[in-house]
This record gives sequence, structure tokens and C-alpha cells, in this order.
Amino acid sequence: MIFLKLDTSVIDSFDAALGRDGLRIDTSLSAVLGRLARHSSWGAALGALAGALLGPGAEARQAVQGNLRRKRIRLPSVFGNPVVGGIYGYVKRVQAALLRRCLDAEIAATDPEVVVIYNGSVFPESVLEAASRGRRRVFVEAGFFPNSLQLDPKGLNGANSVPRNPDFYLETPEDFAAEGLPAAVNNRASKLPEEEVSLSPGYVFVPFQVPSDMQVMAHSPWVRSMEQFLDVVCEAAERNPDDTFVIKEHPSFRHSVRDLRSHPRVIFANGNVTSELVRDARAVITLNSTVGIEALLMGKQVITLGEACYNIDRLVRHAEGPAALDAALADPDWKPEEALRYQFLGFLWNRYLVRGSYADLPGDFAERLAEKSRQGVGTFA
Repeated sequence: MIFLKLDTSVIDSFDAALGRDGLRIDTSLSAVLGRLARHSSWGAALGALAGALLGPGAEARQAVQGNLRRKRIRLPSVFGNPVVGGIYGYVKRVQAALLRRCLDAEIAATDPEVVVIYNGSVFPESVLEAASRGRRRVFVEAGFFPNSLQLDPKGLNGANSVPRNPDFYLETPEDFAAEGLPAAVNNRASKLPEEEVSLSPGYVFVPFQVPSDMQVMAHSPWVRSMEQFLDVVCEAAERNPDDTFVIKEHPSFRHSVRDLRSHPRVIFANGNVTSELVRDARAVITLNSTVGIEALLMGKQVITLGEACYNIDRLVRHAEGPAALDAALADPDWKPEEALRYQFLGFLWNRYLVRGSYADLPGDFAERLAEKSRQGVGTFA
């Protein structure tokens, strides 16, 4: 069995785990040209380079648009410059066009049984995602809980194969949680050097996310940035005078939005521990963060604004706009249905996720990849 993957550093450990069954495609310009030459000739490879330089094409533009958006979000003063952004985008489009030619030739020649894709939203993995459509494949990312991995044949997070129909969990004789439930999700350290804020329990907790992450860029239809998220929270505070909202910005994103707008009942608590903020909240508002899953572990009311794999009726409240958000906030006694919460968390932990990490893969990792590629875990319903 052949498992085709790229040389993305995050999943370098897969090479040893897959051994002779693994086919690693290096994505450097010289490596791509070399593979193209082996599949045809150096003349054809250089011709492909010339064609890419003259006009990379619409597919290449689509493959790298996520990269450019992420750069503009993370370094707006640099990549917001039209000259810098234009040059960067052009170089990436050329690379994407050449890599697509290379992957098309490699897939046709080797006919891999499984294509392994890390995330798939930005170059170079976005090119592999496009080139492998119609084939058996597995999308890979870190899991929702410590020492776990997502291996999904359809996609990740809001696009994954976790069933959305509550009947899947409730109308089965199987006890998904019989083997136990996880104790926590993957918490990150607080932003430093901020101090903890003293808070009275009963607030609404709002964990912010990394705006350049796929969760926001691809799976958050009506809140497109943390600046907009802050506006949504402040406006909700104005309409809901009995609630205090506590925001914690994501520690992995360096640009704070706290000084852009203020409200007397919107408090930033960047130095506080996330699990403690969840514990003392009456409800959690999230786009689609794993903090929402942590809140479900604690039995909290969760209100999602974006597309999440836990957007399940009677498990969370999903708000597609301000009116729906207000309606959810107006029902403080609402809680997730207990049997559904129990089954959903058990399914994630014991059926959907694979135990292990990039640094400590399970001994049967190749078999797990093959198994996941053969079956969708559930359906979107």
C-alpha cells in the first residue's frame, strides 16, 4: 500500500511510521522540477516552469489565497502593501502551478491507495487537496483533547465527518462513553505578562480565536475577524444589560484588539486560565473553538456563531446572527441534553479521535490511516 504525503514539517514523523509504504513528495522548487524531469524530460520540466512564470492560472490562485490572507492578518504592515503582497502572491502561484503538475504526474504514475493531507487549507497542502479529489484520502490535524489526532476522510473541524444528527447518538444501543471520557482539552498558556483578573462567577465567557486559522477563514460565515467579534460582543452587551462578557484573546495571536472598542460590561481576561474561565461561566460564546468542547465537558451552555462539528441540536445553541444570539442569552437555564452530551463526548474520544501525537504515533498508525480512508465516520445531518 502506498501512502502519498508532502514534506510538511509538522507530519515529518509520519515518514518513519509509514516506512517503505510512505511516498514523500518534497515541495522545494528544485525537487519539483526534478520529479517533473523524471516523469518526462528536463525540457518538459523547464517548459512547465516557463508556463507557470507566464501565467500560473486560476487554480494556482485559489490554492494560495489562504496563504496571502494569513500573511495579511499576521503582518498587515508588510503584506498589506500591494507591491509586497503582489510579489508574494505571484511567487506562491508559480510554485502552486508547478507542484500541481508534479503531483498530477506522480499520482498517475504511482496510483497511491491513500493520500495524507495535513489540514489542506493553505499551500502546499491545498495543492495536494485539489490534486487528490476523487481518491481515498485522510485529512490530519491535532485532536481536540491531549494526546489525540484527527484523521478524517472528509475534512477537518467544521468540514469533518462527525455526525450532526442527534439521533445518531441517541438511537443506538452502543454506549460511546463506556470506555471513559477525557479530562480536558488542549489548553494553551495565557498571554504574558498579563495578570489574572478577579471575576465574579456567572458571566458569559467568550474565547477569541486565531483570525488566520481555517476555523475563522473558512468556517465562520458572519464573524470574519476578531475586530468584528469584539463588535458583536459589545453590541450584545448593550442589548443584554444583565450580562457581563469576559473575553480571552488567543495566546497564539500577537495582535490584541482590546483597545479598539470598550464597554463597561466587556472585560478582557487574557491572563486567566481558560479552564477556570469556563468553570465559572454561565455560558460560553464561541465561533467554533475547542473551548466549546471543553465547556460541554463541564456541562455548560454553549452558543456557537460559526460552523462547528458540535453544532448539534439540543447539544449547543447555534446563532446565525444577533437576534439568535440574544434569544440564546435570554434563556440562562438552558443546558445541553445530558444523554446527548455524554454520547457525543464519548464518540469523539473513543470512536472518532486516534490516541497519539505527532511525536508519539500509535504502533498501528498505517493501519489506522488506511481504515479511516475507507470509511466516513458519519454523515452531515
